[in-house]
Amino acid sequence: MENGRASGIDGLPAEFYKAFWAVIGQDVLDVLRDSIQRGELPLSCRRAVLTLLPKKGDLTHLKNWRPVSLLCTDYKLLSKALASRLTKVMERLIHQDQTYCVPDRSIFDNVYLIRDILDVSRLLGLKTGLIFLDQEKAFDRVEHEYLWKVLETFGFNPGFVAMIRVLYCEIESVLKVNGGLCAPFRVYRGIRQGCSLSGMLYSLAIEPLLNKLRSFLSGFNIPHANASVYLSAYADDLVVMINTQEDVNVLAAILNDFQILSSAKVNWTKSEAILVGEWGGGQPTLPGGLAWKRGGFKYLGVYLGTNEFLNKNWEGSVEHVKGRLSRWKRLVPKMSYRGRTLVINNLAASSLWHKLACVDPPPNLLANIQAQLVDFFWDGLHWIPQSVLHLPKEEGGQGLVQLSSRAAAFRLQFIQRLLTGPRDLVWRAAASGLLHTVKGLGLDRALFLMDTKMLDISGLPMFYRGLFKIWNVFKKQNKGCQSVHWLLEEPLVYGGRLDISGVTVPALSRTLVSSGIVTLRELVNITGSDLSRAEDLAARMGLRSRRVVNQLLHRWRSALTSEERVQLMDYQHTETGPAEDESSFPRVNIAPDLDGCAGPLLECRSEGEMDFGSVSGKLLYRACVKVLNKKKLSGRVDTPWRSVLGF
Repeated sequence: MENGRASGIDGLPAEFYKAFWAVIGQDVLDVLRDSIQRGELPLSCRRAVLTLLPKKGDLTHLKNWRPVSLLCTDYKLLSKALASRLTKVMERLIHQDQTYCVPDRSIFDNVYLIRDILDVSRLLGLKTGLIFLDQEKAFDRVEHEYLWKVLETFGFNPGFVAMIRVLYCEIESVLKVNGGLCAPFRVYRGIRQGCSLSGMLYSLAIEPLLNKLRSFLSGFNIPHANASVYLSAYADDLVVMINTQEDVNVLAAILNDFQILSSAKVNWTKSEAILVGEWGGGQPTLPGGLAWKRGGFKYLGVYLGTNEFLNKNWEGSVEHVKGRLSRWKRLVPKMSYRGRTLVINNLAASSLWHKLACVDPPPNLLANIQAQLVDFFWDGLHWIPQSVLHLPKEEGGQGLVQLSSRAAAFRLQFIQRLLTGPRDLVWRAAASGLLHTVKGLGLDRALFLMDTKMLDISGLPMFYRGLFKIWNVFKKQNKGCQSVHWLLEEPLVYGGRLDISGVTVPALSRTLVSSGIVTLRELVNITGSDLSRAEDLAARMGLRSRRVVNQLLHRWRSALTSEERVQLMDYQHTETGPAEDESSFPRVNIAPDLDGCAGPLLECRSEGEMDFGSVSGKLLYRACVKVLNKKKLSGRVDTPWRSVLGF
């Protein structure tokens, strides 16, 4: 358990239990065992201090306050133990479109999905409607009997369910107002926010509703991806995709049924709905007095939609960062450089990370904010170049964050998750639909196996153009993989591993693309697994010279390893052929492209050739700092004493 957390009504924090566990550990264990056997916790464990946190809106209304339960540490010990068990099965029980409290899923997955659906709709001229449903007091309205029934239906062991029921048996709360505590009162429904189990229990409680919606809505069909998206959920933040009036009617009926079962209630006044595309047959009528909007909306802290809405993410950003720094301005003369760096990195710049990971800022915004950060750091004269400040302290810098490098690292992490993330990644299909629009190729993830500098990406949304921009400043080396699927998806054109352009036929890539032969799969379909049917390939490409075609096939066979040739020979176009694993993307190593630049400050101690599938975000950021500042760091010495002392 983490230190520094608020204690419950007994005032004993986690630090107390850690310090005296050798003395009290067995007694605590005996108390918890006895409580489970009796089906009831001691009074201090059952009683929580309820503190209210303000939300947006008029704070004179109770609905605009969020209750959080401050629980005793012994209660947290039991809930933490149960949570560690429950978390192991959450990924199997909860659909991938719900990301809250499920391992290896992130709030960014939801934002990426909605952002890409809006972009796909506009790019391809598709119509869709998105309804954001606000659940009124979502956690506090969950009926306990409904929750136990859900756990039973999911197949949890009765003993495990009984231990969770102990946590909610005869529970009480004490409201903290103006520093004082009111009289205790019984709590008959709701999931305690502050308990380790609360997030997972809510995800389980709302899953029946989400499953019903998936079963009866038509959803949003993503072109080229053979996939449909019905909703996106992060706890109670739910976005539903609709296409017809029938979808709206079904949605309203399902929500009404769910309200009867679980006491959940939609707050229609805080809900939103937006339309994308042309609706020639008229707009569907919405329930609860909800009206359609155009442009975009705010979802999970990020404005999504048109450029006008995207720019709202950055309104007042410079002033916000400046305001945070101003609180520390009078202390700057007394602070060390390390202290100033901590204030800048952790208190000022970090406020940008959530939005910066999802959408691109306007031109020059990051440069303006960066200037504010550097001025705060120096508090006067700038003694060394800014590019040196961004290096880690052990490499001669101060570790001062560079916003452009942080944004670049976020883009690389997006590509990393797209290529090597979980197989059921919820937004991958939408991203593939966008990448399929790269002219003439019809590829998605396989684009990153090519020389992306040769691609025409002008038709992609700004975010995806930024991905390729940062991808292009790194060197890549395709190490291949054992997957039959990705072997067949290897590109034959534009700098791919199997690109043999310029050796026999001029403009070979253009000829292959116009002939619809872009990947090894298409070549195998024409020439067979042994790449031998030259006459069929010649006819497809419109070439008369059999000698030239045979040379091409020979070069392609030579470009394959012996293991890959065996894989191709085993490959069959039948259901009995080897299973194709789409998840195991080929291993790709990357390294900063520092060609033409050198010097002690550019030595890649840990950011040399990196396995892109497993490299950490920290190393990606350090690599971005060096590659984006390579010209300014080139030739610069790390210390003037090298020439004097001869080392």
